[in-house]
Amino acid sequence: MRIKKKKAMREAEKQRSRGTGTFTFDRYMITNTQEVLPQKQGNTREDAYLSAMAPLAPRCCAPALLCAVLVLAAVLVRAESVTVTDDLTMSGASFNDYTMTLDLASSTADVVTVQLMNSQVSGKGLTVQSSGDDLASSARLSMSMLLTTVTQAAITFSGAMPANSDIRIVSTIGSLTSAQSLFDFSGLALDSNVTVTVENTAVTWPKDSINTGSIVLINAGSNAIGIRNLAALFVLDAVATNGASVVRVDAQSSFPVSKAAVLAIDYGRCEECTGALVSINAPLVVDGSSMFRVTNCKAVGASKGLLASAGSTTVSGKSVYLVSDSAVESVSLFSFLTGIEDSSEPYPFTVSGGSTVSFLNLEAPSTGITNQDTLSPSADSQVIGGGCVIKGVALNTAEVYKSNGLAVTTVVDRQGASGGTCANAKCIPGNTGAGAAVSGTDPCTCQCSSMDYNPPSCSTIVDPTQNYNPTDVCVVPNCLTCDRLSPSTRCTQCATGYTSDQRCILPTTRPPDCNVPYCTQCVTGSGSRCSTCRYGYTSVNGACIANANAAAGAHTVALAAVVCVAAALYAL
Repeated sequence: MRIKKKKAMREAEKQRSRGTGTFTFDRYMITNTQEVLPQKQGNTREDAYLSAMAPLAPRCCAPALLCAVLVLAAVLVRAESVTVTDDLTMSGASFNDYTMTLDLASSTADVVTVQLMNSQVSGKGLTVQSSGDDLASSARLSMSMLLTTVTQAAITFSGAMPANSDIRIVSTIGSLTSAQSLFDFSGLALDSNVTVTVENTAVTWPKDSINTGSIVLINAGSNAIGIRNLAALFVLDAVATNGASVVRVDAQSSFPVSKAAVLAIDYGRCEECTGALVSINAPLVVDGSSMFRVTNCKAVGASKGLLASAGSTTVSGKSVYLVSDSAVESVSLFSFLTGIEDSSEPYPFTVSGGSTVSFLNLEAPSTGITNQDTLSPSADSQVIGGGCVIKGVALNTAEVYKSNGLAVTTVVDRQGASGGTCANAKCIPGNTGAGAAVSGTDPCTCQCSSMDYNPPSCSTIVDPTQNYNPTDVCVVPNCLTCDRLSPSTRCTQCATGYTSDQRCILPTTRPPDCNVPYCTQCVTGSGSRCSTCRYGYTSVNGACIANANAAAGAHTVALAAVVCVAAALYAL
């Protein structure tokens, strides 16, 4: 019995020297305890059982540990939801597989206010959806999302938003995987005086990604998509880097912007996008004193330029289609796809019912329109061109515009006037009075026919560009575009050569590693020259040389350490 126990102890010592861990250590404690306890005769079966089971302890416990880990993980990533019936404010929240259902039908308030501030969105993201009963509600939704950081996730809005809602999403920074879109508006029905504003957004996708997402994706869902009846979608100051587009529309049939509605993309930028800055992959219909607008945008390296449209474009019923003050560096402005096999057929682009189509202050290597008969305005409508520069050449006559695929009926000067009278090139015709006479050198502005309409284009909906100042002071060093709410601390686009992470830092500003042996601090800016050596060493020409007495002392200390270790092992 004593021989077996000594053999077991020697085996235990071997396993401990191999570092088998806590479970093996417990086994030793059990064996040693049993050695000093009174033993009953014939207890060899218990000893044998303990000796046999102890090596298996880690494997026996592994399933339990794995189960515990899985349970904990399930708790951490569980889906969460909230139903909004009254005012709600959340600050500093983290959303992962979180659903917010708007149920305003049961609210007695006139306005329900929802505020989400300084949020983190990741994993399965955040979904905001309608309960389906909100259209019958008399309560109005006022919702704001401010200062949101999104990591490989999406923020989804779906369903019919409550009538008269105002939803503002301001200052969002996102880092996404290749196929993700930041704001997924699939199945979102914008109707009945609902306004959604997406402002000050910067999103980055992995470089050289394929099938990338967009900042805003509008896709066919359970609801008929479109923007109707005094509704609006404004996308303002959005920067997409390595993505597909700033705004992408994928509809199964046509995409209507109708009955005093607005779709506007302003101050957008596409850096190395795989598609156009704005991609409308469905027939676009703008009618009933509505507006489609793309202004102050720039596409850098985008493969399909500024604006891509598929199928056809129809502008009617005193509406305006405005593309202005934008540039494309290396490709064409437009990519108009007919969907017809015969590429010689012109893209169906009709303008009628007293409507206006304007191309103003655009610059690119080409327009991308090869057929001169693409634009076909009716007699009561107009196509206006002015200030465009194609392949370095200014277009200054209707004939030159037409030779570049833009069959304009009126050419305006830099002020927006023709023959000394403002042409209302940027105005919604149904809401605008007659053009005023030019005043000095001031640019033309829209003269709204009623106080019910809002500048700058006389829209029924309040336009966020009315008081927008793109030249707000950005005080973050080396930053091209600052967050408008936090211009002193948060950058959305850094200058070339600087890292992002909301602050702009040169990658080379990190001090080099100090690689000099026995050195506690290297010379500033150098990793190979020491300024301060460890105790017992002296800096000589940037190297740390041991002092004679210190070397002997170090040898003595090392020897003492060896003796201590040997004594400890002997004691075991």
